[in-house]
Amino acid sequence: RGGVGVQVVLQVRNFSRRANRVDLVKGFLDEAVKDHPNLIERVLVGDVTQEFRDKTPISLIIAVDSDIYFGDLVPLFESMQEGLEDGGCAAFTLENVDAFNENMLAETKPDWRWQLTASGRFAHRKEYALSVGQAHQLELVHYKKLNDFRFEKGVGVRGHIFVMKKTSADQEL
Repeated sequence: RGGVGVQVVLQVRNFSRRANRVDLVKGFLDEAVKDHPNLIERVLVGDVTQEFRDKTPISLIIAVDSDIYFGDLVPLFESMQEGLEDGGCAAFTLENVDAFNENMLAETKPDWRWQLTASGRFAHRKEYALSVGQAHQLELVHYKKLNDFRFEKGVGVRGHIFVMKKTSADQEL
């Protein structure tokens, strides 16, 4: 309730024509509408990858605490590439593994892409997200490490925030 995602949408809503929210769980959508009845124009129960394809052209995608349920980011980025208009942006958060595991993975598996965590969410390597973005016409505009952006059983979780902009098909990344 009133988390980072709501705060971002509140700021963006000042200049957005429409704000839709997509979730697989109807109860989460009902709660969002109840808590903020005038913030979201439409709520859609469904798969975000299909909604991105169906709602084209999209000028802005904000995904806070949702892309962490994807291991392989390719299907998600394919749908963002299809749905976003040229010049459109996607702002999203991903989790990262803890510092110990990041160092261990760098030594033992330097090309790791993602890891399933004990929470049931996926942690993604920054370089993996960047490479998948580049392969799908999404150029990095802004990146920031997020330390303790959420807590799991009292322990801070590391993450990242990415803002990527879709380039036109004939534009070099």
